[in-house]
Amino acid sequence: MKGTKKIILLFFLMILSVYGNVAGNPVTSGNTAEKTEEKKEWKSNELKPDLDKDGKKDKLVIMYLIEPDRVVTKFIPYITDDKGKSVKGKEVEKIFGKSNFDNDFGNFMTSFIDSYPKKEVAKSSSDSNTEPKKENIKKAETEKKTEEKKLAEKTPAVAEKKPSTAEKAPAEKAPDVTEKNDVPEDLKKEDNITNVPQNTDTDIKSKDNVVDEGKQPAKNIKGPYTYINYYVKERPKNLTFNYKYDKNSPKDMDDFVFIKTATAVRKEPNTKSGVLKNAAYSHKYKVIGKVKTNVPGGTAEWYEVYFDGKLGYVLAANAIKREFDWNDMMKRAEKTNNFIKEAVAKNQKIYVLDDYTPLGGGNGSSKDKYGNKENQSERGYLSSSFKEFINIPDRSIMTITEETDKYIKVKIDVYDDKEYYLQKSNKKLLKDSGIKEEVSRFIYVDRHSQNEMIIEKNKDTNSWNVVTSSFVTTGKDGNGSYATPYGVFHVAYSKPVMQYTGSAGTVVGDAKNAVRFSGGGYMHSIPSLFEPKETRNQRKAVTAKKIGTYPESHKCIRHYDDQIKFIYDWLGNASPGDKNGFRVPEVPTVMLVK
Repeated sequence: MKGTKKIILLFFLMILSVYGNVAGNPVTSGNTAEKTEEKKEWKSNELKPDLDKDGKKDKLVIMYLIEPDRVVTKFIPYITDDKGKSVKGKEVEKIFGKSNFDNDFGNFMTSFIDSYPKKEVAKSSSDSNTEPKKENIKKAETEKKTEEKKLAEKTPAVAEKKPSTAEKAPAEKAPDVTEKNDVPEDLKKEDNITNVPQNTDTDIKSKDNVVDEGKQPAKNIKGPYTYINYYVKERPKNLTFNYKYDKNSPKDMDDFVFIKTATAVRKEPNTKSGVLKNAAYSHKYKVIGKVKTNVPGGTAEWYEVYFDGKLGYVLAANAIKREFDWNDMMKRAEKTNNFIKEAVAKNQKIYVLDDYTPLGGGNGSSKDKYGNKENQSERGYLSSSFKEFINIPDRSIMTITEETDKYIKVKIDVYDDKEYYLQKSNKKLLKDSGIKEEVSRFIYVDRHSQNEMIIEKNKDTNSWNVVTSSFVTTGKDGNGSYATPYGVFHVAYSKPVMQYTGSAGTVVGDAKNAVRFSGGGYMHSIPSLFEPKETRNQRKAVTAKKIGTYPESHKCIRHYDDQIKFIYDWLGNASPGDKNGFRVPEVPTVMLVK
């Protein structure tokens, strides 16, 4: 590694020199277009480290483009195989700013080489305690997509899930067992997957890459540095944690950071400090707070994390702060129940918007200020002039406060607590929800944190208990896909299997234990295509690795197979004998999507 570091240093100094000349000598005369074109010339350098640690020299080509305020780089590995041939690996692009170029470039270069995945050899029963490295070097979106296809860290159990789709369910009144659910685009891309390496990091929760969740810090622990934010807080006093199913439930990870770019956990909040641990992409660390760097005059921000009984520091730019927000969940559940109690006290019926037929409701793709699209929604206008509006998703709960021959005015306990005007013709879409009293079951989904918590009220003690919690994958906004809608939704029903059809109309895949909450949005297991049969488990495993990372589904909320099976059973069945196997929950259940 000594020689490699020397080469890195020389290359680093060369770029610094050229970069300094460009940044320090802006174009002030002559043919500006010509000089700008000259500055955009890509250059390259080549290193020969042993990337995959198999004893043979590999090649790492670094392409770089120097711009006035940044350097754009491309790291292109070429691995020497057993026959001596050079095989191109995954290209990674990285952009460095001018302000901290020296530290950032050096750290990234070293991390890229040190963290490059080792060549696979026959597995032994005692793999080392090193962290998985394959997804270490990629930035957000690049890391995620590469990891999904090729760089899975382990072979997950069958219980892990696959990405879901913007499934099209039957109309609630006359459901059709042979509903046609389009195959999600991300499932179509899951071909040529033949192997998923075994995870070897023993301090990481097998499915979710939760680092060292078992060792708890002292209460109100604090480090020696100035806090920008301090995250440790009390849980709600009227909430107990007697889980009914906790196989996938992180414990004491109320506040955590998600590693979006491979980085180092350091002893102090500065890039010169010693490294305590290499943090791989998608790993999750309990976070205490955000602090300022201890470099005099420095402006960098760092997350203070806790693991192995000690504090460490992760550069904030390389991580995302997330949480299991028990306090917000309780606040929203209480707000919904207050809405219901007020309606019951006024003898008002609580309605649910029943606007689900495949691709039903509005057909626009534009988003309102809450991020909800018009598909499988109805317009809620801000006034009776029917101009400005929001999109009210299917399964939203509401009360009618006024009705004329022109409009229906409704009140919803979300969307800024405002009243909205519906076209009179839409009254037929408002159905009795059957809710007559406070709701005792809530499912809370946090789209930013990619997790889910489920609570149930004990009416005897008037307290709430956590039934289960887990990481999930929510919907991704895009062409042909939809973000999981924001709002409060009355769960419609569940069904044992949801099928996907191909272009020829034949069934080509499925997902188990589907629970419909809004339009074609379901909670369900890992969906997958049937073919090719020999790689189905591997494809499911790779897709399952997206759980708890970024939104990826076509609207739905994806779960590990065992997790959704528990939820499916917990919801119960108030409609036994339904010809289509549809199961209405035993008691009204409401989903809160944050």
